[in-house]
Parts: sequence; structure tokens; C-alpha cells
Amino acid sequence: LPACYELESRPVKDYAAKISSFISYYFPDPDTRPYIVMEPGRSIAADSGVLVAEVITVEKKTHYEDHRWVYLDAGKFNGLIETIDESIKYRITTSIKNEEKCETGPVILAGPTCDSMDIMYEEYKYELPLELKSGDRLYFHSAGAYTSTYASVCFNGFPPIKTYTLE
Repeated sequence: LPACYELESRPVKDYAAKISSFISYYFPDPDTRPYIVMEPGRSIAADSGVLVAEVITVEKKTHYEDHRWVYLDAGKFNGLIETIDESIKYRITTSIKNEEKCETGPVILAGPTCDSMDIMYEEYKYELPLELKSGDRLYFHSAGAYTSTYASVCFNGFPPIKTYTLE
């Protein structure tokens, strides 16, 4: 079952109703219906975590581009591997006060390694505050599913991401 990332997902009851309708259709006799077990995964775990990344630098590669490159201390090899092919688009907020009132512009988000694959979002452009600078933080919401377990250990000399548990 999905989690809510950049776009909202449908309520779990909608998925259950659709699955139940197909089971009833393909197995009309209640005595022969299969027993269904589902692993809810992301729908439970995703919202339990936030991945915090610090901005290393913000740059424009040319004067002609309308977007900025934002390099973070976390990337595909530091917990954000599920951004491969931009498949999961996390809801991202920043540490900038009154962020919702700031003027924004499109960005490409990249990780800290020298690996050319360490670009999380290049086609999909997040709109982030124009005042974003080195030292600011980005919060990747709904990052409780798999981010810390997918993080590599010392890839390119970077330590694994730290995980904190609140009780």
C-alpha cells in the first residue's frame, strides 16, 4: 500500500474496496475465495521518518539557466536511493523561516558524491526558496520506509547516515 509523498495517495479503504471487488469477481463462490494477506509497508512506515539534509552549496552552472543546482550532504548513496529515475518524489520543506512567503525558483537536487548518478531530481524541478544557501536544511518528509537501510556504508568516504529514534 502506498504512502503519501509529493502527491497524496488514496485512502487505504479505497484500495481495500477495489481489491475486494476483484476477488469477489474472480472468485464468486465465497467458499473458494483465497485468504488475502497484505503487507502494508510504506503506508505505515513512511510517515514515521524525516530525512534531514544540509545544503552544501547552491550554484548555477550557466547564466542562461533558470534553475539552480542544490548540492546536499545526502544523496542517492546516503539514504535517497529510491529517487532513482525520480520514482519517489518526497514532500520537501526547508529550515527557512516563513518559507511559504518566500519567492521560489526551480532547482536540481544532487548529492555530495562525485558519482554522476548522484542526482536525485533533474527532470522534476522542486520549487525552493531563492534565498536557500549553504547551511540551510532540507527535510524529506515520509522518509521512514527504507531510507536508512538503503544507505551505503562509507561510499566515497561518506559515513552512513545517522538515525535517531524518538520515543
